[in-house]
Amino acid sequence: MTITELVKNQQQQRIGELNQRGKPHVNPYGTPGMSLNDAGDYRQMVPVDEGVVQQVKQIAFGHMKRGYGVSDGEDISKVIRDYTMSLTPEKRLSASWTLNEIFHSEAVRLGEYIHQQDPSWDWGNPFDTSILDGYRQGVDRQV
Repeated sequence: MTITELVKNQQQQRIGELNQRGKPHVNPYGTPGMSLNDAGDYRQMVPVDEGVVQQVKQIAFGHMKRGYGVSDGEDISKVIRDYTMSLTPEKRLSASWTLNEIFHSEAVRLGEYIHQQDPSWDWGNPFDTSILDGYRQGVDRQV
């Protein structure tokens, strides 16, 4: 049997399994422990632990200060994964989405703050990190 035939056989077997009624869908490519059953529109802001929110914002700040807004993302992924895995499976997708949105919103806010101070700056390019000394989370501009 060739590799192509083996893969095709596995795909057909998987399709057959999914077509069985009453059997929940399992995403083989998703994060283990995430439930897609009755997920609906998981892209909604939900309440999450304030300590984790602060940790997520601090990671965004660290990415800006150490990597000029760029990183491999392993640290933020770990924090979000660790927190969401402490929740019930039905709550994990929305909580993960919420924390990702908070992280990206803070990163954009940081980028805008840097750009106000240094209009020539672009993501990944070095800048004088002392600019961040005046930054306050959630405040777009200091008066």
